[in-house]
Amino acid sequence: MAEQKSKVQKQAKKSMKKWLKKLPAVTKAVALIALVLGIVGGAVFCTLAFQKDDFELKGTKQFSLTVCEESYTYTEEGVVAICFGRDVSDTLKIEFSEGIVDNGNGTYTIPTDKAGIYTITYTVDCYKFGENREDGTPIKRIRVFTVDEVEEDGRAAGLDEEVDS
Repeated sequence: MAEQKSKVQKQAKKSMKKWLKKLPAVTKAVALIALVLGIVGGAVFCTLAFQKDDFELKGTKQFSLTVCEESYTYTEEGVVAICFGRDVSDTLKIEFSEGIVDNGNGTYTIPTDKAGIYTITYTVDCYKFGENREDGTPIKRIRVFTVDEVEEDGRAAGLDEEVDS
């Protein structure tokens, strides 16, 4: 069976070579030009169609807060999520680090009663930025809220350098 298939394949290959030799040079040139134009056209289309793809946080990405009794209320500034030329912000997933409270109206309460780092993590569900990417790890955008204690001299606790007057 394999021997018979091999003979059929050899005959088909031989027939194809004969057919290609009989084709006029003009036909071969037109086919080559069409192939090149198709490749270039596809590359140009992809570049233009997907050049506005973006997944970014609007507004401030990092906040520096000091420990105090009142908590800080953050109002969501938004996210831009465009994947393959279409808005995918409706697939946005938001995760909060422990302590952050979602007030449900686009505002979040950040605890400032103790020092720490609090985050709001954003992901979208699309092939280019989401879990369906080739490596399986979604791209994340993270808003960071750093709460530091203030020492008696007015400097943040984490800053040890002295400033010359």
